[in-house]
Amino acid sequence: MPEAGAQGFGGALSGRRVCSFGTAATTSFFPAKPLACYGDGGAIFTNDDELDVRLRSLAVHGKGTDKYDNVRVGVNSRLDTLQAAILLVKFQAFVEHELTDTGNAAANYTRMLAGLVKTPVVPEGYTSSWAQYTIQLKDERQRNSMLTAMKEADIPAMVYYPKTMSEQSAFSDILEIQPGDCSVARGLCRRVVSLPLHPYMTVAEQELVVNVIEKSLTGHIDFGYANTSS
Repeated sequence: MPEAGAQGFGGALSGRRVCSFGTAATTSFFPAKPLACYGDGGAIFTNDDELDVRLRSLAVHGKGTDKYDNVRVGVNSRLDTLQAAILLVKFQAFVEHELTDTGNAAANYTRMLAGLVKTPVVPEGYTSSWAQYTIQLKDERQRNSMLTAMKEADIPAMVYYPKTMSEQSAFSDILEIQPGDCSVARGLCRRVVSLPLHPYMTVAEQELVVNVIEKSLTGHIDFGYANTSS
């Protein structure tokens, strides 16, 4: 069974790490991911020796024992040396403190945003690697108002997924979506927004973000205010 861990590297369930559950598991090292390089990159994990050989072949044009003998149709999917060197250094920091520090920053957001917006919940037994910290607003109008306030305050809030999978143009010829279909997913796409989050974020920076959110919801915004208490 395949496992998709594109945004979950570093996460865990009952102590077992993401990318260790499936026959093969994928993750991404794109700059927005928990462990990131400075360009495109990714990895596949497997304990199946036969599958490992096939995957290595597919990643290099479908090569056989000789790289100039292609035994299957493959792709050019090799992680370049520069990105690998970057990841080796960043992985050490990721293990030593970044995963923990990002979790602490997420906990700060949850504490400071209590009662203002709906915050993400990590179920008991799970450890999140916090690829994003995504909140829910009451409706699309409230979200757009908050995004405008964020932009004016130079805070990089993002709506990463404005459309559901069912609304993607690639499926328009094969799916007939009725107004009530996928209502939960479609509603979330119009209400959620991801806040800036990284392991080096200070409490003062988070308080500024929360201040702009709070003021945008009440209509009174003071972009110069930041409570620096910890």
